[in-house]
Amino acid sequence: MRLKKFAAGAVLLLVLSLALVACGDSTPTTGPAAAGPTAGATPAKGKQAVKLALSYIPNVQFAPYYVAKDKGYFEAEGLDVTFDYSTVETLLTLVGQGTIPFALAGGDEVLQARAGSIPVVYIATQYQKYPVALAAPKGKGITKPADLKGKTVGIPGQFGSTYVGLKAVLAAGKLSEEDVKVQTIGFTQREALSQGKVDAAMVYSMNEPVQLQQAGIALDTVEVSSLISLASIGLVTSEKLITTQPELVQKMVRAVSRGIKDTIASPEAAFDSTGRVAPDAKGDNPALQLLVLKETVKFMTADNVKEQPIGYSDPKVWEASQQFLLDNKLIRARVETKDAFTNKFVTGADAGKY
Repeated sequence: MRLKKFAAGAVLLLVLSLALVACGDSTPTTGPAAAGPTAGATPAKGKQAVKLALSYIPNVQFAPYYVAKDKGYFEAEGLDVTFDYSTVETLLTLVGQGTIPFALAGGDEVLQARAGSIPVVYIATQYQKYPVALAAPKGKGITKPADLKGKTVGIPGQFGSTYVGLKAVLAAGKLSEEDVKVQTIGFTQREALSQGKVDAAMVYSMNEPVQLQQAGIALDTVEVSSLISLASIGLVTSEKLITTQPELVQKMVRAVSRGIKDTIASPEAAFDSTGRVAPDAKGDNPALQLLVLKETVKFMTADNVKEQPIGYSDPKVWEASQQFLLDNKLIRARVETKDAFTNKFVTGADAGKY
């Protein structure tokens, strides 16, 4: 997706990208396309069948949802949740229509969708900090945004969270894209950095740095979250579902909040749950994937939400996110951020605090 112009059919790119890079060279297997809240699923007796669209491949980043499944949190709410890994180009449009009840998406995507009149609402935060960073091998002299001037920086492309991250880094360094050499490298940041093909690259904070450090390659990193607070990945539904089935939304958020809480409390136990619910998420190197999950958990908390309910969205972060998107021409019109997210379901989730 080119974020310079929002396309309703291009969604979940941050989620999909994280799944891609965290799984190395694994070949993704797609699931059945989602056709509705109960399509393709036979609910357990007395349970309501619900689909949750993740991405197109099982991954440790989804541990909170696997925990909720493994520990019976969904079942305790009367829900029979099916994880949908299909690639649906118009996912947020389908969520907005109520065809797909729940999905994961970035806050920036939700703002773009609403700017395009797609009525989706962000109902619970998974990542409190934007999980993207600028990374450079030590010795390149790139330790702060301004150091990028004249350097080659690799990005997967002009789309998704890494491109948003690049914009944030350049703004912090008072630079423009014309001040650096932007090179499209696909999702090969690890190889491009280790082989010296680029001076720096925009990476996923819990992934490439972990893999490169395990390979003995020391890095200097600049976290985007240290430069600006941006709304990241969370649980999304439709205005329609909130209006017509608020009890269902509350049940879903309550179960997910318990999964997030448990994952933060014990990544190791969450990894065990992941192995039982989605064995493929452990990949060919379970030890590495556990390290990725532990690093992932670090982005599920932030100082600005201490003492808030699990899943809480900070209104100031949403305002800052919208202003950033406007300033960088990633959306053309201002939207009401109070309509883009809600905390009313996490407030009632009774799942504890950060």
